[in-house]
Amino acid sequence: MGIHSKILVHWTGKDIENYPEDKRSQLYVERLKNDLQEGLYTKTTEEAVIRGWKIKNITRLCFTEIRLSQAQTHAERYGKLGLGFTRDFIMNRGGRPVIYIPFDAMADSRLLEDCIRNVHEKSKDNEEIHTASKWIMTHVKRMWNEKNEDYYEEMEWRLVHSLNNKHFKNIGNGVHRLEFEPSDIKAIIFPDEDTKQLSLKDEYIRKYLSEHMPIMATLDDCHNF
Repeated sequence: MGIHSKILVHWTGKDIENYPEDKRSQLYVERLKNDLQEGLYTKTTEEAVIRGWKIKNITRLCFTEIRLSQAQTHAERYGKLGLGFTRDFIMNRGGRPVIYIPFDAMADSRLLEDCIRNVHEKSKDNEEIHTASKWIMTHVKRMWNEKNEDYYEEMEWRLVHSLNNKHFKNIGNGVHRLEFEPSDIKAIIFPDEDTKQLSLKDEYIRKYLSEHMPIMATLDDCHNF
């Protein structure tokens, strides 16, 4: 059996976990409905990549390639609603695995990150190369952070918005959506059984899933995958 999953999962709902517990299920249902209607949500942001260096004005969607049996840890980190797509779906829209680098590597073992940094810093007079190096850096992620949280195990993929990527819909104010068809969704992971059943009672969601039913599971179910 290969170590890689055929399904890449986008997790959402970290913000919902800040609400009172009795409101979360309905909020997750609304989030699912909104993603089905409008596409996966992302907003322009900045991110620390190479130590001491942040990339500004990047717009990307993140997916984990981990098997569903490992889902609980990642759901706690990013939100407890997961939407899964095939690798080919993500790859054909420009998605690629990230490049992992150590957070605090020794000075004599930073060849890759130093090369990336040097190309970016020394190409400021060449806009084409300078921009290209930025897109490379948007695919770089720390293996762990200052809290020693392990990100390497996520096997993350990223789908990055650029002027050449027409798969993103520009909503305005830095917000973009990745649209998809009902047949593109291969799995939906719910926070719990109550949220799953509440979702299936929603008229729009039920109709949306009627012709192309994905795998549907809860986080507790995922322990058995």
